[in-house]
Amino acid sequence: MSKSRAAGETVAAKLAHAKTLIGKRDFDAAVRLYTDLLQTDLPADLRSEVETNLAVALCTLAQLPDVSKDIALSQLDQARELLKAALKHRRKTTAPLDWASCRANLALVYMARYGVTRNENDVLAAHLALDGTEEVLKQRGETDLVGWVSAIRDHLLELRDRRARRR
Repeated sequence: MSKSRAAGETVAAKLAHAKTLIGKRDFDAAVRLYTDLLQTDLPADLRSEVETNLAVALCTLAQLPDVSKDIALSQLDQARELLKAALKHRRKTTAPLDWASCRANLALVYMARYGVTRNENDVLAAHLALDGTEEVLKQRGETDLVGWVSAIRDHLLELRDRRARRR
């Protein structure tokens, strides 16, 4: 067996283990595993998958009730940067479903940031992150993902309405 094939199998095993950890809600261990994977030489598509998965795990950790605001913001900022890095390889023209999913996750990170900061720019950034995603998903018949993105958008609109009522 070649070294690259063996390394590929090791990466696949680590990814499978990380997904098992996520399923068990052991986000700390998943974050460590994804972080370790990013220290290895990965092909661009696999690197962007790991970046996305790490971002989602960090976003989830940041929203746990016992996390301080400073730690939550640090995790959310890291998640945002990971998703931006993943988007360099998850382009709308070459990987439209991955692009839309990554953008939706970015919107969720901005929504979580808003929950911590109450900065309205995070709500705006979340809206902008979703731009074009529903269209791409509808074109590909991804009704479940369209529903997910619509639910995110609806939540953003609710946040806007709540802010308007407070004024």
